[in-house]
Amino acid sequence: MAYVPLNIDFTDKQVKVIGGGKIAKRRVKAILESDAVIHVISPELTEDLFQLYLDEKIIWKKKIFESSDLEDADFIISATNQQEVNDVIKKSAPKHSLINMVSDAQVGNVIFPGTLKRGKLQISVTSTGASPKLVSNILDDLEKQYPVDYEEYVEFLFESRIIIKSLNLENTEKNQLLESILSDQYFDKDEQNKLTNWLRRQPKKRTREE
Repeated sequence: MAYVPLNIDFTDKQVKVIGGGKIAKRRVKAILESDAVIHVISPELTEDLFQLYLDEKIIWKKKIFESSDLEDADFIISATNQQEVNDVIKKSAPKHSLINMVSDAQVGNVIFPGTLKRGKLQISVTSTGASPKLVSNILDDLEKQYPVDYEEYVEFLFESRIIIKSLNLENTEKNQLLESILSDQYFDKDEQNKLTNWLRRQPKKRTREE
């Protein structure tokens, strides 16, 4: 199967997670900030998942899985170790649904990559099931290369880009500024503030209403 790496907006999409154990917990936490409507279908939940249910972050269907549970699913996560259940999930999934089969990623059409997050920066790594250990090693290397405070630098880039795009400059000048803020100089917070203040003093392009 050929996989294409994508970032998908799951806002208000119906996500059905079959299983309430540790693996289900990891999958739920991976998509919790996506604003999807997350349904967990399982007779029992881990303590963490139950707390998410109490906090109204997920919907819990306290029951044994039935094929009818998938009727309106946009994304299905099969987090059980029961082959017969996994088979039913695969056969019952709506044709438009995305499916992640935890027991055998190759059976579904979605693989969860290992992901390093630094604010708006997300770096995802997958070996397409070849070696989860390799993915873990690469993520360890990335954590050293992009430490936690990198989040502030990415936020600076984001804010600067918005201001630069609004300036009354030719596109070539804007591109030069966008390139310049990638300099190591701007890892320094004081340098970031100096540039941001300077950018805010520059004339903005006029709108049609003006």
